[in-house]
Amino acid sequence: MNMATTIPLSSIPKESWDKIPASPRTPMRQYIWAKSYQETLAQGDVRAFLVGSASDPVALAPFAVPSSGPKRPVLLGAEDLWESIEVAAGDERALMELAQRIANCGTPLRFGHHPTDTRFLELLAEACRGKAHIVTVMQPTRAMPRIELDSSWAEPESHFNSRRRSDFRRMGRKAAKIGEVTFEIVEPRRDELRILLDEAFAVEAKGWKGRSGTAISQDEKTEAFYRDYARRAAHEGILRLCFMRIDGKAAAMQFAVECDRAFWLIKVGYDEAFKGVSPGNLLMRETIRYAALKGLKSYEFMGKEAGWTKLWAGDARPIATLRTYPYNLAGLSAFAGDGLAVLQKKLAERMKRRGADA
Repeated sequence: MNMATTIPLSSIPKESWDKIPASPRTPMRQYIWAKSYQETLAQGDVRAFLVGSASDPVALAPFAVPSSGPKRPVLLGAEDLWESIEVAAGDERALMELAQRIANCGTPLRFGHHPTDTRFLELLAEACRGKAHIVTVMQPTRAMPRIELDSSWAEPESHFNSRRRSDFRRMGRKAAKIGEVTFEIVEPRRDELRILLDEAFAVEAKGWKGRSGTAISQDEKTEAFYRDYARRAAHEGILRLCFMRIDGKAAAMQFAVECDRAFWLIKVGYDEAFKGVSPGNLLMRETIRYAALKGLKSYEFMGKEAGWTKLWAGDARPIATLRTYPYNLAGLSAFAGDGLAVLQKKLAERMKRRGADA
């Protein structure tokens, strides 16, 4: 990355980073997310495009070269952690200047799946004219589903039809027949954090993520990131580790943070040995109830919309794959490399289909 257009994470005070009045204030926009990424997943420094001064920034976009994947700056966690990360700016003027600085950097950049319901993509396209080629590919799946909470969500079942309410009662009775059902929403102490994380990650690995090889515990660097982030979030008092237990055994887990009057659900998982009682949904009901009773304004599902999120949340944000290629040798090389990767992927998919049909 052009060193003249960015500054290292170490040059920006935590309190300055966190005071940029961007909305929504997702956990991924917080300093501790960037710090944990630098300590565990970045190849070299996290560096940020900044508008304003390091002590009083008004817009910010942090990038790093991931330790795995294309050796190119990526918006933090947008491709290796697959969160819908977005740049942060206090107002449109700051966002416009941020887009201009990014367009002028002369380095090919990757933004993962960036939300499109902001002015950033339009401003970036305008800033890139004559300087860089911008690729925007709309995704069929939306991201960051959310529930706008009010007092009615203290009884989450009230938002379902009678058949769905009956399903929850039936699952609750089935779980109770197996053993004593309890729910925990824990703000972990330092001395219990490691054990609770061990338990949470083990539960996640006992579900479909374990079978697909995408569970946190199946990748050393990903696990290191979430453990480091959990330690920092616990120190800030915002980490919430949630469990549904049957006779003391964890049947489902949630890795979440509570901040800015919202409950941010970052990771979920359940033990497939208890699949018949829908432990993930039973735990979801309890944490939504908890958030509503605490007077939080929203319950935020991070990541992409899926069948299980649609059960709870109808609102989500459109996203697009976003990349920039400056009109120079580095941009041309990156564009050619990405084009080749797309062709290889399509060829592999075609060969797989032919093999299945044979």
